[in-house]
Amino acid sequence: MSPFITLTGQSNREYVFTALPLNRKLPNSAGVYVITNTISNDEGQVHHTPLQIESCHDLSKLFEEGKIQDLRNQGANMICVKIEEVTETRQRIEQDLKAKYQL
Repeated sequence: MSPFITLTGQSNREYVFTALPLNRKLPNSAGVYVITNTISNDEGQVHHTPLQIESCHDLSKLFEEGKIQDLRNQGANMICVKIEEVTETRQRIEQDLKAKYQL
């Protein structure tokens, strides 16, 4: 499985994310993240279903409150991150993806 996925927003703009296991230590950077349920079929094709799309100023602090188990209970098994330091850009990407995936 490639560590990179491309998600397309409502605007048809494409955004490249790094896909990581849900329990992976995240970078101390601002960015957009997508919590997904990820499955692969017998042919090795991988499908990510977004469950949550958000942005934050420090990705490394996302799971300090122990919410990983709650996310797993909802079917989550991957987190896809896109580093983006500019607040306005993060918000635009987040809103574009939320509009596309109706989240």
